[in-house]
Amino acid sequence: MIKTLKHTLLALLFVYSCVTLADEETKVVLHINDSFKLTHLQNSVKNIRAELGDDVKIKIIINGKVVQGLLKNNETNTKIVNFILKKNVDIGLCHNALRNNSVSSDMLIEGLDVLPTDGNVTIIKLQKQGYIYIKL
Repeated sequence: MIKTLKHTLLALLFVYSCVTLADEETKVVLHINDSFKLTHLQNSVKNIRAELGDDVKIKIIINGKVVQGLLKNNETNTKIVNFILKKNVDIGLCHNALRNNSVSSDMLIEGLDVLPTDGNVTIIKLQKQGYIYIKL
């Protein structure tokens, strides 16, 4: 009797947790600090949208020297950024990376956001809000 009750309670707990998890919004933060991975970033966004849909909230955090390649005059990276932005994805750039690489916000591709805090601090805050962290 106790064994049956135990199994019943475990089954109910399992069902409850599945229902609760199914109701939660999926949120992902993609982190990139290597300019050679911009195409990989584009493909990751495309794949997440294709497999998980438009309801997944995606944020991208960029820091390091990658910011040097996100200037208006870079046609290849402008195409990548515009593709990502059209997928309803926020792209945030670390303000320290901009300063350290002598890049001002008016030099950047349209649609990119300069973060008010350090990129890593932003990632920590997003993880505390339930974002799944993926380092590319």
